[in-house]
Amino acid sequence: MSHLIDEEVDANDQAFLYLNLHTDEQILFVVRHHWAGFLATIGLFLAMFIFPALLIFVGKLLVVNQFSQYHSFLVMGLSGYYLFLLTFLFGSWLDFYYDVIFITGERILNVNQKGLLAREVSELNLHQVQDVSANMDGVLRSYFNFGTLTVETAGEGTSDNKMRHGLQGYFSISDIPDPNRIARVILELHRKLVNEEE
Repeated sequence: MSHLIDEEVDANDQAFLYLNLHTDEQILFVVRHHWAGFLATIGLFLAMFIFPALLIFVGKLLVVNQFSQYHSFLVMGLSGYYLFLLTFLFGSWLDFYYDVIFITGERILNVNQKGLLAREVSELNLHQVQDVSANMDGVLRSYFNFGTLTVETAGEGTSDNKMRHGLQGYFSISDIPDPNRIARVILELHRKLVNEEE
């Protein structure tokens, strides 16, 4: 089983206090985003990292004499640029790493980290689940077995898909490891709750 899906969770852990779990509610699964979902951000970071070096190399070839006059300005500008770039990478990593999905016996809790000091917790009652689907499009997602989990609900939902953001009836989370298994687990928990009520 993927190390990104934790099945042995202590719900009394101090780290989970902000979830405000109900009495006797147990965390069954803790799901983190798949690391391969961060590759696009790393690719963008590397491209932005190399771009100034290419500009300086081409600039030195074209105007050799003028570069020595602006050396101190160039160093200061590049230092600020790379500091910004590292801050961007660190912020993106925080958003990626601290986004966590908790599946309990009653609810799905989606913790969405917003920068360094803010987080948003969305919850979906398993009673509201109508359908769950997993989507793994592309070679990378199929090879590493991660994708988007979409839960169709009876109530209002949230979505990190910009085309369906906040659309009623959808609760979607991207870059989930083994989304087919998670979809089956959610449907089984929903059926168990419905059967217990009947």
